[in-house]
Amino acid sequence: MNLDDFKPLTKAVTAPVTGPSSPNNLDSFVAQMRACDQKQRRRVLGMALIVCALGTVFVAVGVSGQRGTEVIGLGMMLSAAYMALKGRAFGRIDYAAPAQEFLAAAAKRYGFLGMKDVLALVPLLVMGLGGGLVIHHAAARHLTERGVGLALGGYMVFLAALCVFALVVSRKDWRRNTAELLWEIRQRQQKLQNG
Repeated sequence: MNLDDFKPLTKAVTAPVTGPSSPNNLDSFVAQMRACDQKQRRRVLGMALIVCALGTVFVAVGVSGQRGTEVIGLGMMLSAAYMALKGRAFGRIDYAAPAQEFLAAAAKRYGFLGMKDVLALVPLLVMGLGGGLVIHHAAARHLTERGVGLALGGYMVFLAALCVFALVVSRKDWRRNTAELLWEIRQRQQKLQNG
C-alpha cells in the first residue's frame, strides 16, 4: 500500500476556517471583527442605559434627603456618559481602511486597559467620594469622632478591595472574551510586516 492510495480519502478533509492554519482571508476576519464590534457596542450601550437610570434614581434619593447619594448618582451618570462614548467609538470603525491601519486600530481597541481608559477613573472617584459622604453622614449621627474616622477608614479599605476585585474579574473576562482575538490581530499584523 502506497501513500498515493490515501489521497482520495483526504481530499474531503480541510482545516477549519477559524483555525490557525487557515489561509490569510482578511475578508472573513474583518466580518468576524465587525460582528464582535457590534456585540461590544450593544453591550456597552445597554449598560450605559442601565447605569444612567440607576444614577437618576440615586440623584432623586439624594435630593430628597439622603446626603451623598446625589454625588454617587452623578458619578453613575458620568460613568454612563463614558460608556456611551466608548460605545459610539465602536460604531465609527473604518473597516475599509488599509489592513495595517485597521489591525493597528483593532489591537488598540481590544487591549485590556490603556491610556484611553484613564477617563473611567473620574466617575469611579466621584462615586467613591459620594460613598464616603454617605458613610460620614450616617456614622456622624450614631458614632463619636473616632468612630466616624474608623468607619471612613473601613470604607476606604472596602472600596480599594472592591476596585482590585473588579480589576481581577475584568481581566479574567477580557482574557476569556477578547484575548484570543487580540492574539490573532497581532499575528496578522506580524504576517503583514514580514511580507
